[in-house]
Amino acid sequence: MEQSSVLSGLRYLVPEVALLGAAAAALFTHIFLPRRGRRAAGLVSLAGYLAVAGLVLVSPRSAGELYSGSLAVDGFALYFKLSFLLAAALATVLAFRFFDVEGSEPGEAYYLVPLTVVGMMVAVSSVDLITTYVAFELFAIPSYVLAGIFKKDRRSAEAGVKYFFLGTLSSGVMLLGMALVFGLTGETQYASIGAALKGADSPLAMAAMVLFLAGLLFKAAMVPFHMWAPDVYEGAPTPLVVFLSTAPKAAVFALTVRLIAGPFGPFEAHWTPVFQSIAVLTMFWGNIAALAQKNLKRLMAYSSIAHAGYLAIGLAAWGEMARWAIQFYVIVYVIMNAAAFGLAQLVRKGDTFGENVDDLAGLVRRSPLAAASILVLLLSLTGIPPTAGFMGKYFLFAAAVGKGMPLLALAGALNSVISLFYYFRIGKAVFLDEGPAAAERSSSPLLVLAAAALALLVLGVAPSLVGSFAVAAGLGK
Repeated sequence: MEQSSVLSGLRYLVPEVALLGAAAAALFTHIFLPRRGRRAAGLVSLAGYLAVAGLVLVSPRSAGELYSGSLAVDGFALYFKLSFLLAAALATVLAFRFFDVEGSEPGEAYYLVPLTVVGMMVAVSSVDLITTYVAFELFAIPSYVLAGIFKKDRRSAEAGVKYFFLGTLSSGVMLLGMALVFGLTGETQYASIGAALKGADSPLAMAAMVLFLAGLLFKAAMVPFHMWAPDVYEGAPTPLVVFLSTAPKAAVFALTVRLIAGPFGPFEAHWTPVFQSIAVLTMFWGNIAALAQKNLKRLMAYSSIAHAGYLAIGLAAWGEMARWAIQFYVIVYVIMNAAAFGLAQLVRKGDTFGENVDDLAGLVRRSPLAAASILVLLLSLTGIPPTAGFMGKYFLFAAAVGKGMPLLALAGALNSVISLFYYFRIGKAVFLDEGPAAAERSSSPLLVLAAAALALLVLGVAPSLVGSFAVAAGLGK
């Protein structure tokens, strides 16, 4: 590869390079400012997310593939890069208050998160097997450290160990699928693989596709690869769960969309029923399991599993409408999930936070703003108008109906009704139950919750604010 082509390709990767610089700046800030270096590192990383988001918005789109066909910086990739930055920024804002209360602030988190985001940004631009795997590991490995970053806390350490071992297993399964794809085609680039698979041995090609997708679906916590999520989300620090439960899922769905729109496109008749089954099982498992949960983080963990099932409807009903429905719902999901896990930081109890549903009891009398924001959040999570959650589900269900899958859309609607029962328990605690007068409200989570509620209302009334951007950010555009 000529040096001139390498340098010319770098202008399309300015956001990634800038975020690497922000991570390095946070690292050095943490090391060389001994007294307040940890908080300063967090502020540096937060400023980095905002600056890189601006760079993404003005970043040029590549006319073709870069670096010998390894990367494609198109509108689709840029759209998902913004979703990763949004998730990271929300997690960082929540982390400030969380670490203050916990009395321990691991400064490493403030540069591990941007490094994880860099891996995701490269992954969604990847159109080559080798680049995909390297980028996948680049964001997977720091995420294992983030889950267990409180090494002396038993729950956090357990979360990190479980996430590492199961994540490593899923990476191995995905690598085996990639090896089969390469063995069948002799190619690593997606475009060449798609052409070669048309004449490949169908059973082997299907096995390769299943193994490849299984590794990806683990990260999205979709049935039957969901078993790690409740324990990891409960044990990991809450603000880092906000990031781990949203950004990796967005990256996985972006990668899956690239695969089914490219190399696995010829096998649509085979993977459509697979995604239909996964969507139905994931929605029902997540929602039914959530009914019995009293811990807010476990409840929201199962809720996030169910929302991955809603997104899988878009994969099953693949088409132009399903593509932008997935893109719209990803942004909505990031906002909803950040606010939902933020509920576990809303009420302070001594030197920790109240993580049970009952800890929100009587909150309406202590903080009407928090209660009103929670009401909007619960309506959006359930899928009730006029919220963005309703519009997101409407677009996904409409895509399923348009593809001739009314029963799949009906299953999604039924699951929205089931979810109403456990979301109502949170609403009951906030508005109807009597709570302890001594419980303290936590300020920064309240601001995040209020901002999220406002965004969900605005996007519910005017979905075109994101929808038009999602339509324009098509594959190859």
